[in-house]
Amino acid sequence: MARGKGKRTSTLALVGWAVLMLALGLGAGLLLGQQGCGRREAPAKREAPKPEPKKPEKKPAEPKAKPNAEAAKPQSQEPASPLPRLALVIDDLGYAQPELVTRLCSLPVSFSVAVLPYQEHTRESAEIAHRLGKEVMLHLPMEPIGYPGPGRDPGPNAILFNLPEPEIRRRVRMALDEVPHRVGVNNHMGSRITPDRLRMGWVLQELKARKYFFVDSRTEKDSVAYDVAEQLGVPSVQRRVFLDDDKAFPEMEKQWERALKLAGKEGSVLIIGHIYPETVDALEKLVPRAKGQVRFVAAGQLVR
Repeated sequence: MARGKGKRTSTLALVGWAVLMLALGLGAGLLLGQQGCGRREAPAKREAPKPEPKKPEKKPAEPKAKPNAEAAKPQSQEPASPLPRLALVIDDLGYAQPELVTRLCSLPVSFSVAVLPYQEHTRESAEIAHRLGKEVMLHLPMEPIGYPGPGRDPGPNAILFNLPEPEIRRRVRMALDEVPHRVGVNNHMGSRITPDRLRMGWVLQELKARKYFFVDSRTEKDSVAYDVAEQLGVPSVQRRVFLDDDKAFPEMEKQWERALKLAGKEGSVLIIGHIYPETVDALEKLVPRAKGQVRFVAAGQLVR
């Protein structure tokens, strides 16, 4: 009996240990499960939202400029045409009194004076004209048709038809030296010389060598002086109107108006007058009237 009780006790003890161990295992498992459930993983990092592109700020509308009254006007497509040019040449200075020359050259426009050599007031007249801003030319004496008849004397040391070539050339050079400030030449009388190509060639070759321009006064309708000058390459221009063949003011006024019309039609004109008191009187009236109709220029500005 005692041996049977020992066996039962041992069995119960083993069962108790098993139960205890099972309980302990369950408790440990429960504890570990609670700890495992309580461990949280770090939350996944969220990408920062990308900033939306900024919309361009609208600039406040600028106030519209008020239309410029001048700009609104239609602009001319072509520039205004320049005024036609008028070149006035006054001949025969040299014998006139300096007071008259000063009065003439005080006219407030551009023009040219042609001064005779070998006269009492030759140099003084050229000096006055130059000082008052006028273009100075040599008024070269040449033989006219009818020489040596009355009223046909061109003056001392003139270019005469029967002179040999060396003498004609010498006289041209000598006359040039007589007139200070000269930049060009025109003929005084000369109706016997200007139609002659040979003699005009000698004269113009001397001018070309010294770079002077030439104005053909056209005292003779058959003059070839301008043509020869062109052939030789001497800058030149021709007279179109004589102002004072008749010294009466109404007649000079007619010639002046004729010159203005020619200038308007052809773009330029050269008109010749003389150092008469009547001519100076007339010019003091006529020149102001022409304002706005023509542009006054020196003869040298018309040569070509």
